[in-house]
Amino acid sequence: MENKAAQFLERYREIEEWVLNNLNVTEMKDLEQMPQYKGIRSNLAFCRLLRNLLSHYDWSKAGNDMVIVTDQAVRQVNNLYYSLNPMTLMRVAIRAGQIFAPSPEDSVLAAVKVMQRNDYSYIPIVENHRIVGVFSTKTLMRIVAEDNSVLLSENLKFRDIAGFTQIADEPTAHYGFINPNTTVEDVSLKFQRSKSRKVRLDMLFITDNGRSDGMLQGMVTPVDIL
Repeated sequence: MENKAAQFLERYREIEEWVLNNLNVTEMKDLEQMPQYKGIRSNLAFCRLLRNLLSHYDWSKAGNDMVIVTDQAVRQVNNLYYSLNPMTLMRVAIRAGQIFAPSPEDSVLAAVKVMQRNDYSYIPIVENHRIVGVFSTKTLMRIVAEDNSVLLSENLKFRDIAGFTQIADEPTAHYGFINPNTTVEDVSLKFQRSKSRKVRLDMLFITDNGRSDGMLQGMVTPVDIL
């Protein structure tokens, strides 16, 4: 019982702290009267009452626990936590500062070596914190097949192949763009639904506006979601 009670109380403490810091309320019970939380009103009341029982009374008598915190009660408080404070992408995303993102002035072949060494499928080409292109090893194959004038040397810069790294429409690309406030659950569904497409999503770039013209904040793959 002690472990489950401690889990419950710790999670409720996190909920209470988040609510008081982020919502315009002074007490948890105030949430139960707010229209936007009508769907979770019963869970709000249940968790609040159980928290009060565990915190304000000594329910142990002769070594026997009179209030038992069950696995279901722990699940309820966890559900409440994610209902009020959904897990957004940035909690699991690879942050912009951690992404290998060459600029248009960087060497293509140097970037390919980094990609091979780290098993990267796609990399963004970034200028002034915005994605100006996306490059993959398949891009090199296209260049060789379609443009004999391009010399694959150490001097080849990404700006020289800008026509091959233009951002594609999501239905025809293995990547897409998404808002940082999107929940992990919604992103998971997005990846799952892409399996039925002709071109499956392999990664999503996170930008401040959720579009390709936004400022890069991070990226996420199905592995990150898992």
